[in-house]
Amino acid sequence: MPDFIPPPTSPSVAMDPAHPVLMEDPDMKTVCTLITTLMLGGLAAGPALADSDAPPRASKQESIGIGGGLVVGALAAGPVGAILGAATGALLGDRMHRDQVAMTGLESALAEAQTREGHLDARVAALRDELGVRERMLRDLEQTTARIGETVQFSVPFRTSEASLPPEVVNRLARLGRVLVELGDVEIQVEGHADARGEERVNLALSAARAETVRAVLLDAGLAGEQVQTIAHGSAEARAAADDPDGLAFDRRVDIRLVLDPTTGRFARRD
Repeated sequence: MPDFIPPPTSPSVAMDPAHPVLMEDPDMKTVCTLITTLMLGGLAAGPALADSDAPPRASKQESIGIGGGLVVGALAAGPVGAILGAATGALLGDRMHRDQVAMTGLESALAEAQTREGHLDARVAALRDELGVRERMLRDLEQTTARIGETVQFSVPFRTSEASLPPEVVNRLARLGRVLVELGDVEIQVEGHADARGEERVNLALSAARAETVRAVLLDAGLAGEQVQTIAHGSAEARAAADDPDGLAFDRRVDIRLVLDPTTGRFARRD
């Protein structure tokens, strides 16, 4: 008997004397890998089919992770590597899914914040434009009144022995009040007058009532109470004679005066 028997010459199978596993044939390695994968798949599927209380199926992301990790693990390290690869792939797939959800939420929040910022920028621009228009109007008005004199005066006529105003006069006076509101905290004097007929005591009370009527309309238009002062003159400044009906009509009035600072030519402000 010879002491040594030569190994088979076929190149398809080569054996390692110390480790009886396939070493060289790639086709055989592929077959083993597929068998291992199928066995693991059967082991994983069997309990799921038998257990009626099995958890829900994995999400798409987890399935992708399991599949990818399973194949890579099997090719790299056999059955143990397949199990580890499947677990790692599932974790990675779940992490990718959660990261994607978080990123989508952040992108949505960013878009909403940018939209709100755009709206605020537009609002600020509109307010700046409006403020610029009002400042120009105020400068123009102050320049005009400075050329007129130290006061700007509006007169409101009244009927004989009356302190009330007809609706059309109230409406015009209210519009004037809204314009005065735009001027800010200016000093406004409301001065009541009466014609020379009748007793001075009665005329003084009548002129005070007329001034209060005008003041009430201005306050309703938005002016502050402390910036509108009333003065009752009675018939002290009446100019018309008792037999001059047209002149008497000019004496029955309330004057609205906007006080100007004589040193600056601008409207006087309350301290």
